[in-house]
Amino acid sequence: MSMRDDDERTTDVTAVVGPVVEPEATARTASVQARLVCVAGADLGRTFRIEKGSTILGRGIADVALHAKDVSRKHARLQVLGEGFVLEDLESANGTFVNGIEVEGKTTVRIGDRIQLGSTILVFAHHDELEDRMHQLQRLEAMAALAGGMAHDFNNALAVIVGTLDLMELRLPPQTELRDMVNEMKTAASSATSLARRLLRLGRTEPLDFEPVALAPLVQRTVAMMRRQLGARISIVVDVPIELVVLGSQEELHQVLMNLVINARDAMPDGGTLRIEACAVTFDRGQAATHHLPSKGEYVEVQVVDTGIGMDERTLARAFEPFFTTKPPGEGTGLGLAMIHSIVRRHGGAIVAESSPRAGTTFRIWLPRSVGT
Repeated sequence: MSMRDDDERTTDVTAVVGPVVEPEATARTASVQARLVCVAGADLGRTFRIEKGSTILGRGIADVALHAKDVSRKHARLQVLGEGFVLEDLESANGTFVNGIEVEGKTTVRIGDRIQLGSTILVFAHHDELEDRMHQLQRLEAMAALAGGMAHDFNNALAVIVGTLDLMELRLPPQTELRDMVNEMKTAASSATSLARRLLRLGRTEPLDFEPVALAPLVQRTVAMMRRQLGARISIVVDVPIELVVLGSQEELHQVLMNLVINARDAMPDGGTLRIEACAVTFDRGQAATHHLPSKGEYVEVQVVDTGIGMDERTLARAFEPFFTTKPPGEGTGLGLAMIHSIVRRHGGAIVAESSPRAGTTFRIWLPRSVGT
């Protein structure tokens, strides 16, 4: 069913949830408008259409077939009742929750509700911005995995080339033109190896050994390192409370900040203001799902804001794609924001960008907070 088909069907479900009526045609009308979008769990990014009056949610061969092992085979049933929707737990092992409240018997669900089955969170939705964002997230992660796989093969080929060049250098007499040529080849191969290493990190998904990282010193150190590159025409404002500590890798979080500062500099060729701010936030299960975070809890929100040229809607939609860049050929690889996206996701966090032409850009990052350190 195409997006155009959906638009031509009938009115939005949000306007009609309510009184129970009998006609079977109404049930079909309501069902074709509904979606379940997975925002956390093994099926992250998948969208399930509700196309009949009674839909079984579960693992394996259910109507909404999930892959998480902590979901029962017949976990819950979603029914169209008149122009509304009713969710029923089918005596599942881990229970069914709507907006964090356990379902006992049956409960009404509405567009925007968060349905949790084990570790899987599904947003009950019409075709909307959330679904589009989840599709984009799924596409970005697939592209990162593809780039990482290609880099692995590329790196193996480079290892053979570099090894052969080393053997050639050992057999050549000193002070010859041929030795100089070999050295130039080794320099080029070293640059290619560095690129392959970045791509391998882009495709890496396994968690690192995280430790508590004090955010304020990390930001101050990054800003001090980048101060000369920013130039006198860019003013910097830092507002990061000293008590904020996140769980992560010092090296990788430094790389995130450094890349965002460089992006901000490039977006303000005539000068401007760069702001780096942070605050503690607490998300319940529904709020965490809305921000594409894996679980509820304590997070730190980091904002990197510039007053630069901004991005139009089309550029913003592709900002985190590997190899996408608006810079002239030879001035950028298009891996900076893709690397940032990969690192933040590996940290159990999320990142979004907000921008419009001539109105600057804001990057918002949420990272798990280290509490009690």
